[in-house]
Parts: sequence; C-alpha cells; structure tokens
Amino acid sequence: MTASTFNALAAARNLKAADIEAEHAEAFAEEMREAADAAASADLADSATKADLADLETRLMNTLATKTELYREIGALRSEMRWMFAFQGALILAIAAKLFGFV
Repeated sequence: MTASTFNALAAARNLKAADIEAEHAEAFAEEMREAADAAASADLADSATKADLADLETRLMNTLATKTELYREIGALRSEMRWMFAFQGALILAIAAKLFGFV
C-alpha cells in the first residue's frame, strides 16, 4: 500500500481561490489533513483479505445449497402429507358410511 500525503497548505490556497473565507479554508484544510493522517495510520489488521472473501463465498454457497435442499425436502413432505390427509379423509368417510348404514 502506498502512502499519500495531503498538502493542507495547497488545499487552503485552492479553497481561498474558490472564494471561501481564509479562516474557513484553513480550518477545513486542517481537518482534512487530520483525517488523511488518521486514515494513513489506520490499523489494517481488521481488513478483509482475498482469502477471507473466498471463505465467506464458500460458506454462503454452502448455506444456499443447504437451504435449497431443505426447501426440496419440505416440498416432498408436503406432497406426502396431502396424500396422507386424502387417504385419512376417505377412510373416515368409509367408516362413517358403514356406521350410519349408507353402505
């Protein structure tokens, strides 16, 4: 990673040239310099690496595959349950018909 420097004096001059009051331009340029210094000295240990992103992609793909398989299984169970309820309904109707003498 290359370090870049922020020239607060040049920024203040450019802001003054753009009709910004001198004290505002200098204050803004100083704040920008401090922000640039803070960004340059930021700890990059928490930054994601390509390996981290690849690992995340793998985990997401595995989760998606698992979810897809679960939806497939749920669909199959629903189909089986429909047949079971239809059979039970027919059985209850047959028992009721037998009990009440319809058959």
